Amino acid sequence: MPTFCMLVSSTSLMSFMGLIAYDARPLSVLMIGVLVVLVMILQFIVYGTHQFATSAWRTIKSGAVLMANIIPGF
Repeated sequence: MPTFCMLVSSTSLMSFMGLIAYDARPLSVLMIGVLVVLVMILQFIVYGTHQFATSAWRTIKSGAVLMANIIPGF
């Protein structure tokens, strides 16, 4: 329950501060919001690329070990 209360409290505070900022400078708030969304999307793209590269490297490494065990002198 305390975690839920903290979530509600922080969401309310963030919404209030966002509304106040939007009232003062709407274009700036929208531009920063778009920038934040782009950075968040880029994080997932970078993470996915890293996971793909790591998986490919492990597959190649496992294949080399398998070939070394199957074919003597490889």
